[in-house]
Amino acid sequence: MDDESFLPYVGECYIPLELAKRKLKVAKIHEVSFDFLAKNGAKIEVKSALPSINRSFKEKVNKTYEYKQWQFRVTTDEQRQSDFFVCVVFEKIEQDPLGYFIFPNEAFKTLGKSDLISVFESDLRGVFKKMNKENKHQYLNNWDLILKFNENKKS
Repeated sequence: MDDESFLPYVGECYIPLELAKRKLKVAKIHEVSFDFLAKNGAKIEVKSALPSINRSFKEKVNKTYEYKQWQFRVTTDEQRQSDFFVCVVFEKIEQDPLGYFIFPNEAFKTLGKSDLISVFESDLRGVFKKMNKENKHQYLNNWDLILKFNENKKS
């Protein structure tokens, strides 16, 4: 069995630890559409990805540029019922994640096209490209979105 088949499980291992550091308990949910239920009621779906390499040739400078991209897909209607999608960005499965993108359900619908969100190296560095209207870096490691779930829901 290849390492990539373990990727979803590896990504899921980090979420309880990250939230426990922030004093929020979560429970692993089996046989339900999402992965974790937080003590504050937030339903969390975890997605993990390794990078793919994209190449772009620019004739003006006669140079090929390479950049990394991570893609996260919601595959079922049941997963779409989650309150948050935590997208775990790995360079290699044997290493700790490079970061976490915590997308509220409504942002995932807005940012993604046909339930797919792509994250680029520039998103990890917090760079906002004016050409790219998808301002994803605001979700990078923003655990407060989950921590304040009930507060945000009431207002």
